[in-house]
Amino acid sequence: MVTARGQAKLDGSPKDVDREFVTLFNIYDENLSPWLDYNIGHFASEGDKVDKEDGDFVESNLKHSINGYLYGNVPGLTMVNGERVRWYAMAAGTETGLHTPHWHGNTVLTMGMRMDNIELLPTSMKTADMVPDARGKWLYHCHVNDHIAGGMLALYKVK
Repeated sequence: MVTARGQAKLDGSPKDVDREFVTLFNIYDENLSPWLDYNIGHFASEGDKVDKEDGDFVESNLKHSINGYLYGNVPGLTMVNGERVRWYAMAAGTETGLHTPHWHGNTVLTMGMRMDNIELLPTSMKTADMVPDARGKWLYHCHVNDHIAGGMLALYKVK
């Protein structure tokens, strides 16, 4: 990460941050996988009846993820109450890659504003600083309804 002159520890991390998390919000289209036909042939009970052009089938292969994980399975998002935490939230993808990371339970400071939600355009990144003051396990997700339903959510823990 980029740190101002004189503000970095020996390892390059910022002096004013105790812990850093990088999260990538992206929709992976597994319809484009070179393994699609193989997977249909080997894992579908009636693979010969699968219509790859069917809208529901196409939608089922869109994986709405954070760091490649779905439905609350992102590992390692654990911090201690009162730590200075820096989040790097990034988006990738196409025009569907409009994301709105949202933290439950705690707020972040970004661009001089205290909030619990930020917006990301495709291929963009924002930093958000958090000093968690609410212990527990909290939801962190994209607030676009279709993205939540598709699995774009994680859990972070404050000890």
